[in-house]
Amino acid sequence: MDNLDRSVVAKMVKSFIEATEEVIGTTAQTKVEARTKAATIIEHSNIQGDAAGALSFIGDYSGQFILVFSKASILEITGNMLYAPHSYKNHRDPDVEGAIGEITNQVAGRARMSVSEKLGWKASNGIPSVIVGENIRWTIYGAGAVIVHVPFATPDFHEMYLQVAITSHPAIGPISI
Repeated sequence: MDNLDRSVVAKMVKSFIEATEEVIGTTAQTKVEARTKAATIIEHSNIQGDAAGALSFIGDYSGQFILVFSKASILEITGNMLYAPHSYKNHRDPDVEGAIGEITNQVAGRARMSVSEKLGWKASNGIPSVIVGENIRWTIYGAGAVIVHVPFATPDFHEMYLQVAITSHPAIGPISI
């Protein structure tokens, strides 16, 4: 077998979507909504945004996920998360970078638990990477990954998105759908 059923990929990605909504909703008191009708499967990922948190996972399945934020979205989320008495103005603030890392780590943990419950597959997380800048752009993921791109919006309609790349499963090897 050289491919993974779309329904299995959908269950895995849904775990990351739900974890993102739950973590940001609970930890940052910010209700973000996935725009799942706008979700797409893409071949190559060119990340564009102002801040991001990324984390790899390996085990029964392997891959990476990344949360990419506009400056406005991460400032809104961080302000709510830290009950800031003032609005954050700089997304390069250590508090904002810390919030990105913490959100990324929590989303990974919750998604990993959900995949384990739904599919019985286990994986370990790497260490979150945090990237900040102005209109940062980079290419991520190797050839052959199944990449699902899911846009989100904050209550103030600021943009962010999630990308989940699933690269392999030991029982079936490289993944394609």
